[in-house]
Amino acid sequence: METKVTLVKYNHCVGESNCHFQFTPKYRRAIFNDKDVLAECEREFKQIAQDLKVELVGMGFGPDHAHIFVTSWKNYSIVELAQRFKGVSSRHIRQKYSVRLSVQGLYGDQMWSDGYFHRTVGAVTTETMKKYVEESQSKHWKAEKQKPSQTTLLPFN
Repeated sequence: METKVTLVKYNHCVGESNCHFQFTPKYRRAIFNDKDVLAECEREFKQIAQDLKVELVGMGFGPDHAHIFVTSWKNYSIVELAQRFKGVSSRHIRQKYSVRLSVQGLYGDQMWSDGYFHRTVGAVTTETMKKYVEESQSKHWKAEKQKPSQTTLLPFN
């Protein structure tokens, strides 16, 4: 099966920029078992993407980590994207849910671990990303005896 690649046209260039990130809470705490914290993190990631004018194509969560798939990020470095998504989401979630996070063992001014995973990705269809996010995350939730929480793919209207 042949997939048609859609390139993004900018004022002075044409191309594509796709990146997959995985962020892990400090001490690998299972903070996303709390549905309110998970929903707030989803909202924050969507808002950050909107503010940065990048496309957030997919999100998936395990109990103790988050995956995002970002496209059209040509104006940012990978480091800057990771810093923005982790920093802004951490600040807002800690302000809103500080008591819940402290019960999970997260105190102070850090929600995310220091590192992160990233991979730049070539031409990938939405179906491929959806399959990856859904299948790879379900194994983490089986250990929790829960159905995976929300997997969101475009459109985010």
